[in-house]
Amino acid sequence: MSNAQMVKCFNEWMRRFVDEPQRFDREFETVNRFLKDQADGREPTYGETSAAYMQQLAAEVPAD
Repeated sequence: MSNAQMVKCFNEWMRRFVDEPQRFDREFETVNRFLKDQADGREPTYGETSAAYMQQLAAEVPAD
């Protein structure tokens, strides 16, 4: 993924968050899971989940 496409994906992610905040209600669950993983000495899964979502956005957002 190019830097330009990554920028578009992040902007799309934020647009969706602003336009449909209810779709992101689970973010606080994600934050709590991240903190629990860290506290338990486990590698948090947030990065893996976010990378998968970024790939999904990249497939949906047209490249230049």
